[in-house]
Amino acid sequence: MKMNQKTSPLSQPVPYKILFPWLHLFRTFRLAVDFQKILLAVAGLLMLSLGNHLFNKLPFAPEAPASTGVVAVQHTIQFPPPSAGVVSESLTSERLSGLSTSPSGDLLSPATLLEPMGFFTRPVLTLFETGASWSALAYATTQLLWAVIIWAVFGGAITRIAAIQFAQDDHIGCRAALGFSLKRILSLVSAPLLPFAGMGFFWVLCLLIGLFGNIPGAGGVIVSLLWGLAFLFAFVLTLILLVTLAGWPLMMTTISVEDSDGFDGLSRIFSYLFGRIWYFLWLTVVVLCYGAVCLFFAAVLLQVMSYLAFWGVSWGMGSEQAQKLFQQDQPTLAATISIGWGSILNLLFSGFVISFFWSASTIVYFLLRKCDDGTPLDHVYVADEDQEETDELPLAGVAKSGEPIIERPVEPEESPTDENQTPSE
Repeated sequence: MKMNQKTSPLSQPVPYKILFPWLHLFRTFRLAVDFQKILLAVAGLLMLSLGNHLFNKLPFAPEAPASTGVVAVQHTIQFPPPSAGVVSESLTSERLSGLSTSPSGDLLSPATLLEPMGFFTRPVLTLFETGASWSALAYATTQLLWAVIIWAVFGGAITRIAAIQFAQDDHIGCRAALGFSLKRILSLVSAPLLPFAGMGFFWVLCLLIGLFGNIPGAGGVIVSLLWGLAFLFAFVLTLILLVTLAGWPLMMTTISVEDSDGFDGLSRIFSYLFGRIWYFLWLTVVVLCYGAVCLFFAAVLLQVMSYLAFWGVSWGMGSEQAQKLFQQDQPTLAATISIGWGSILNLLFSGFVISFFWSASTIVYFLLRKCDDGTPLDHVYVADEDQEETDELPLAGVAKSGEPIIERPVEPEESPTDENQTPSE
């Protein structure tokens, strides 16, 4: 006698990623450790450094501009390491929070998870400073536009590669990704700049209230009575500003995933952030905590690699001789090249940080989209990057519709002499 046995639900694998889609965020490290993405990130850093170096020579540039040496890349990786004790101390003193590796604790300092955000937020915050001079506003606007353009090209390329890898488990090259972002440069640039038009409108309304203060005698009273309207306009300004600062990377990702225009990228992010604000905050917390561990691991790996390289070479040429290669008071060719290798290590670390940032933004967008409208995570706009059928003509003798072509036999032309000849001839 056989008994019906039912399969126990405990014997089946639990679909954790279906129940908790935010677990996909832990794929960020695997997406970020990509040489092509890191290379694009380093190229973006170098272009930002070149632009800021040129901007410092403009007439309205400040007299003592901030250092722009490779965009002030934080020298987290010490090369050469002074000693093994200093290396261990520097590794254990790294903040596991990952939000800042600088002594000042500035959240927008380089070599942090928010490093790409700093290039966008610092100029924006300068624009909203009270009593800022026209030269400072012009300099901040120039930096803002340059940062938006650079990250539209290189950040758009990184998010395009990350989107294809995450959704389709496929890979595209740097050339195809850069071609995608360059073709959509107008959309990628306009998406984060469109909110400034709305902020400018409410700024003008606040400005008009301030103009009443110039009326002799009653100006102060009128402005005091209109402070309520100023608060109302400022409330709308605050919402637009916060969503723009928080959603700027997601706007880039929207265009890379959907192949849409700047207005669609802006409207989607405003809808997602206002409708799923708590889910967005939860995803942000998870990314920051997970990214802190990843950055700590990357810093440990590169620092130990730096120490072991110096340790091995010093056994061959002597510790003192190896240290002399890095003496900056003697600007020799060997010292310049040796210090350059240390800069390359720090550039690679900063490139990994930027790659992690844009890869995480890509996954966050996929999760927000699925939570808001239920779009599957594997849905991404895919086009044949290498073939443009619209610009090519069909092959000769082949119908465009695929139907067979009936060729007529070619009749030989009769010469005038043949018409005068008789059949017997």
